[in-house]
Amino acid sequence: MIDLNFAQQIIEKEISPDFKIAEYFDTEEMIIFFWTHKIYDPDDERGHIIGSGPLVYDKTTKEYRVMGSGEWFSEEICKLFETEERKEKIDDHDYIMKLFENLQEDTAYTNSLIEKIKSNILRRNYVNSDDVDLLSILTGARRIDKEYDLIFRREWKHEEHIIVVSDDSIAKEKLIAIWKEIGYEYKILSDNELLLFRLKSLTQY
Repeated sequence: MIDLNFAQQIIEKEISPDFKIAEYFDTEEMIIFFWTHKIYDPDDERGHIIGSGPLVYDKTTKEYRVMGSGEWFSEEICKLFETEERKEKIDDHDYIMKLFENLQEDTAYTNSLIEKIKSNILRRNYVNSDDVDLLSILTGARRIDKEYDLIFRREWKHEEHIIVVSDDSIAKEKLIAIWKEIGYEYKILSDNELLLFRLKSLTQY
């Protein structure tokens, strides 16, 4: 019998009191408990912990343990992610990487990915660093042959702001247009630095 209360206690002790069981899978060799932040959405980077995998109950040893990051690539774990949604994410990522390498662009596909990222931002009410990185590729600010960076500065809290460094004025205008569409603030710091707000609730520069 699966003891969810006991598994939750271990997650709170070994991971953090801020996390809870999201779902679990009963496989041949183990029971795998995936956890998520109690407040933030699963795709919100504020609720991520690097290096800690799911909680597992090993049926052979009859012990609970937190899976290390290297074990994520086990055959049983990989099978859990063989979904249509996962395949779509891989296809999207492959297309974005082709854009980064200056291969041919499909404008309709680009626009659909921008809309998808915008929708995710509005749902979680937060801009991940990856959102800015991917949108920079989709708008043309970031390419393999362009000078580009994402930086943080002490005067701007990193969890609330991010700075795009790019000389591509057209791409930066596209990023500004996206921020206007989602209702988030921005500030032009210099000719090549664009400050983007990551929280919609922030209204003061």
